[in-house]
This record gives sequence, structure tokens and C-alpha cells, in this order.
Amino acid sequence: MSAQKLTFFSCDNGDASLIEAHGWVIMTDVSYRADASGEDSDTLDFAPKVRSACNDDKLDIFVLTHPDEDHLSGFGDIFHLGKPEDRDSDPDEGDVLILVDEIWCSEYSANPNYTTDKSKPVLDEIKRRKALQGTQAGNKDGNRLKVLTASSGAKNTLCNGIEWRLLAPNSSEGNIPKAKEGEPKNSSNPASLVIQWTVKIRGRESVFVLAGDSTVDIWERLNKEMTDEQLEWDVLLAPHHCSRHSLGRKAFKNGEEIFEWSDEAYAGLNHPRSGKSHVVASSRKFGLKHPPHPEARDKYRKMLAQGGEVTQAVRDRFRCTAGAHGDKPKDVVFNFTASGMTLAVALASPAIGSPATSAAAGGGGYG
Repeated sequence: MSAQKLTFFSCDNGDASLIEAHGWVIMTDVSYRADASGEDSDTLDFAPKVRSACNDDKLDIFVLTHPDEDHLSGFGDIFHLGKPEDRDSDPDEGDVLILVDEIWCSEYSANPNYTTDKSKPVLDEIKRRKALQGTQAGNKDGNRLKVLTASSGAKNTLCNGIEWRLLAPNSSEGNIPKAKEGEPKNSSNPASLVIQWTVKIRGRESVFVLAGDSTVDIWERLNKEMTDEQLEWDVLLAPHHCSRHSLGRKAFKNGEEIFEWSDEAYAGLNHPRSGKSHVVASSRKFGLKHPPHPEARDKYRKMLAQGGEVTQAVRDRFRCTAGAHGDKPKDVVFNFTASGMTLAVALASPAIGSPATSAAAGGGGYG
């Protein structure tokens, strides 16, 4: 049987996750830094692992949660951009670029307010595919595009054994106004795709939620509108690299700026399915820079405790892709099994530009 697993790659404060199940390979976001190097790098060279997972150098689906640079950087270093027939199948240097059969994105990503040097190549590719929709060419591998807007939160079937549920953004959340001339660009975070995935192995469900940089307002809305089943997870990728701004917001009290935690957002995120559930921070190590934020980490550990004490066993179910202090970064890997999702023992990947290491490690750092 081919691999049945979910991998969170270590890419500093960025997202890059890979689903391999029932013959499908699906990547959500990419943050690939081909120029990263050094002993202290929190970025690993995960391109070979993505290539190894893809049959015939083809990725079934790439899901772009939102067009921030830390969710699409390096796309063109791994994946082909442009017409599929223009891909060089025998390059003079390097590996052939992987063809993405289908891209999923939000309405905002299909019609963004602005681009940057890093985002423009990917957003231009989405624009190219969007122009082909409704044509015969638009149904071809390497041209397909699915633009998503959440409504009822109903389940969709990808294949026998894989289901997905779009929770956000709805049409209002995806309609981000353009900033006035001279003002800072409006963040695309509220338009992040939030998807609950379900993989079944011999009838046993593994459920996980990938939520980009979704904001506190999104989780407050989901808490009001969605059921426990629609929000539950065995594994949750902590939104926005474990930022506290997915769980609260800045406010003013007596003329001073304070931070207010949102009970509603906490309730929206607080849906672990069991005492074996995990939260993953796709981030740098916890320290002086935010995100990741240690207070947000404490909130997620409280969720994992399910009303009990936050013991060391509970802390161990919070993982950080950059590893704990003093540890090397490691991919965080979960296997889909007939017993549910289980944390795998992963090999540390080499930092880009650094010698490879063969030391075994337990699926990522605790954070």
C-alpha cells in the first residue's frame, strides 16, 4: 500500500503540508526558501519529499489558503508555472518541475487587490487557469482551477476514503476591500481557506483541520454557525503559525492598549476528538519573536487537556515544526491508520545548503 500520511514540513513561519492518501497527493500552501542555509536554519529542503510523493512528477491538487508570501513562496522552484505543454520534461539542470493538475483557492486569491514579486507568479497562474474555465482546455491536467466559497459547511467527497468540508471564507469574508491610495494593504488573512479533511482507513476516520492564517473573527463566526462535528479534529494546524490573533484581538481600556482573548473564538477552535489529538505550530521556535506566541500555545494545550490538567503528556501533543529549543527542525508526520491518526517517527531533513543528517527524531519538537 502506498503512503497514507499527513506531513507538516519545517519552513520557519510558513505553511507547507502534504496529504498522501488513497493514491492522492494534495499539498496545502508552500513556503520554500531555496537560499536558506546554516546550522541554525528552521527551514528544511522538503522539495525531494514532495517529488518522491508525486507520481510521474504530477501533484493532484495544490490548495492555496491565501496569497501571503509565507504560503506561496518558492512555488516556482518546485512546481511548473504556465501552460502544461510548455513544461520542460528534460531540463539541462535540476529536476523537472512538478505539474499541478488542479489548484484550489478562494475568490480573493482569484481576484486579489495587489501582488508582490513573490506572489505574482502564482496569482498569474491562477488568473491563467481562471480564463480557461468553461473551456475544454480548462479541464486538462495542469489547467484546472477550483475557486471556493463556503456556505453550508457540507461534506464533499474527493474519492472513496477522502472527504473535505469548506468552513471559510464565506462570500463576505472573501470580499476584502482594497486599501485607499497611500494606506497599508489590507491583510488577506480573513480570506484564508479553512478546510476540515477526513481520511478513512478501513472505516476508521482521521480528521484534521488546515486553516491558513484565519483570524479571530472567522472562528467566532464558525463557533456560532457550525456544529461540533463540522469543527472537530484529531490534528489541528494552529492558525497563523500559533499567533494569538486567531484567539483574540487588541483593544483599548482606560486609554491603554490591551489584548482581549475571545471565548467565542476559543470555543470555535476547541474541538479535539479525543485525548490523543494533536496541535501543530508551523512556525519558528518559541522565543522573543511573535508569532508563535507562548500564550496562544498555552491556550491550545488547554484544549488538548479537555478540561483536565495540562500534564507533560498533554504538552507532548503540541508540536512545533522548528523543534524545541536546542533541537533541530523536523517535519511533523502523522500516519492514517485503521486505529486513527498516529504520530510517526520522522527523520530530520537537511537544512537547505547544509549536510544531510540521519538522526531519527520523534515527529517534530514540542515547542
